[in-house]
This record gives sequence, structure tokens and C-alpha cells, in this order.
Amino acid sequence: DSEGARVLGAFLRAQEASKCLVLKHAKIGDEGALEVARFLAGNARLVRLDLSGNGITSTGAMHLAGALRQNAALESLVLRHNSIAQGGGAGLEALCEAVGRHAALRHLDLGRNGLEGAAAAARLGEMLRCSDVLTHLELSWNPIGANGGQVLLDHIRQNTSLFDCQLTGCAVAEDTLLEAAGALKRNRVGRGAALQAGPYRVALEAAAVPFADPPGGPSRLDRTALSRSVDAGAFEHDRLPPQGFTSAGAPSSDVVSAARTDELRELLLDWRLARLARDAQESTADVHELLDLLNRAQAELDEQRQAAETHREHMGCLTAGFDSRALRDRGEIQAAQDRLLEYERERKALQSAVEELRGSLLEAADAHAEPAAWRRPVAEPIEEHAALEVDLEAV
Repeated sequence: DSEGARVLGAFLRAQEASKCLVLKHAKIGDEGALEVARFLAGNARLVRLDLSGNGITSTGAMHLAGALRQNAALESLVLRHNSIAQGGGAGLEALCEAVGRHAALRHLDLGRNGLEGAAAAARLGEMLRCSDVLTHLELSWNPIGANGGQVLLDHIRQNTSLFDCQLTGCAVAEDTLLEAAGALKRNRVGRGAALQAGPYRVALEAAAVPFADPPGGPSRLDRTALSRSVDAGAFEHDRLPPQGFTSAGAPSSDVVSAARTDELRELLLDWRLARLARDAQESTADVHELLDLLNRAQAELDEQRQAAETHREHMGCLTAGFDSRALRDRGEIQAAQDRLLEYERERKALQSAVEELRGSLLEAADAHAEPAAWRRPVAEPIEEHAALEVDLEAV
């Protein structure tokens, strides 16, 4: 609705400096996709956009395609678990055309979008034909089928930039998958990227975040801490580092951390002191409430980290056991292969000996055979004896 679009627009405007925008399962639909498209079109900083599970149809895909034609910075676009095939093929066609001509997009995820048959595969193949930038394509769990797989394979063979193409659950023939894997490996080797198969990972470059000292000189957190100014009780929220980055500008997956909690505690205490210095009667209950929220968040984080560490140790033990068994099995397989090679050499040696023995026996048989002239026919003595008996009776 209009109110949702207004809220989404306000949220997007607050993200103009972000390199990564994730709106998974936010149910924004095609109207929300239009707002995101407007945000994307003129954005020169956004590198990764994830709109998984938002009910985006062919109409929303056309909105995003229009934005991609005006954008030159996006590297990764994730649209899995949507319904791009719903409403006809115009959305997929427009999206593929925009991606094929995009100068920076290297990763496209269209998993589980209902893309079906050779027609969808042909549109995707045309995208691969036009693009010399795209390296990772995710198409899993789309009913592309055997014929669509063959169409896609024909275009993959002609492409030289694609490193990885996921086709799990697409009902593509096994032979087609093997040939596609060979073509993708050729591309990786040809471009010196043999290890860049598998999921695409965006490298977010962290720009240095400048921090100015507050009036009156450096704070006791110095420039390595969160920037703030405690001038007449001012608390500068707009100068906090971007979410997901440390105060030094390095990427971080922790929005809440022990060090950051301590810094924020000091900021809040400084703010409280500044307010009391200005007016001793002023209530600072809101500061205490924020401190309580920080403490609870830090406690939850500690608990989650402990659980994660326990899980990591458990997985480490399982992995070590698996690696040990795999190593042992590989050793046994290698030993068995060596024995098979030895047996094959023995078989060939015995076969050669048998052939030599057969030849020797044939030569011996020929040497001991009687000449034909030495063998008198059996019938001749019988006939001669009968003739003598006849002569004797005659006498």
C-alpha cells in the first residue's frame, strides 16, 4: 500500500551510503520492487542487493531491469524465492537483457523463481551470450528440464566469463551437467580463477571513516573509538560508523560487540554528565534505560557467542573425525589400487609366459611329425593280401 511504500522509501533513503542492502522476506512485492528500483537506479555505492522471498513477479523484474540499465556499480543481485515467471516472460527477458549489458554485475541468483523450459533457458542463454562480466549464476530449483538444460549448455559453451552455474533440482540431464561443468572449469582455468567456483562472495571495500575530535581536544576514547561530541550535551548519532563496520572502517559482522558496548556506555555516561552539568535537575532516566538495553544486548550476545563456540567445537570434532576417516579410507583405496596394478602386471607376465609355452609346443609338435612319404596308406596292404589269396586259389 501507499503507507508501506512511503516507509520503504524513507528506509531506502537512509541507506544511500550503504554498500549492501538486504531485504529478505520483507514482503515488498512489485510496488516495493519499484521503490528499490528507484533507489538503485542512481546509486553509485551499492554493491550487493538481496531481495529474496518478496513475492516479486514479472512486473517487479521489469522495474529492476530498468534500474540496472542506469546503474553501473552493483556486483551481486539476489532474487531467489520470488515469482519472476508469474505474469509472463517479459520480466525475465528484460532482466536478462539488462544483466547481459551491465558493466559490473558478476553474481545473479534466480533460484526458485518458476523459470521453466527451453524458453526461459533461451533468455538466460542470451544473457550469457551478451555478458563478459557475469561469473556466478544461481538457477537451482527451477523446472528448466532436459531440453532447457541443453539450450543453456549451448550458450555456456560459447561463454568465457562464467565460473559457476548452479543447476540443482532443475531436472537437467546428467550428461548435460557434466558437459556444463567441463565448460565452466575451462573458463576458470582460462582466466586463472580455478578456485572461484561455488557461492559468490562480495568483497566490500571499507572506505576510511573520518572522525573529528570534539571541540576542546581529543576525547578519552581517542580516534579509534566511536566518534562523538559532548559539546553542551550533544550526542552525534549521525557520526557513528556505518552498521556492519568498525570505527576504523574495517568490515565487521557484529552490530553489537563488547568493545562497542563499552564505548557506547562511556558515550552515554558522558552525555549524562553533560546534561547534569547544564541542568542538575534534568531527568536522566532515558540514559539509564539505554544503558539497560545495552547491557541486555551484550548479555544476549555473550550467550549467543558461547553457544556458537560450543557448536564450533562440536563441529570441529566431527570434522576432525570425518577428515581422519577420509584420510584412512583414501590410504586404503590407494593401497587397493596399487595391488590391482601389481595383479595386472602379474597377469600380463603370466599371459606372456603362456603364449611362449604355446609357441614352443607347436614347434615341438611340428619337429616330431612323420613325413608323408614315410606313412604307407592302410588300404594298400589289405588290397595286396587279397590279390595273393586270389592267385593262390587259382593255382
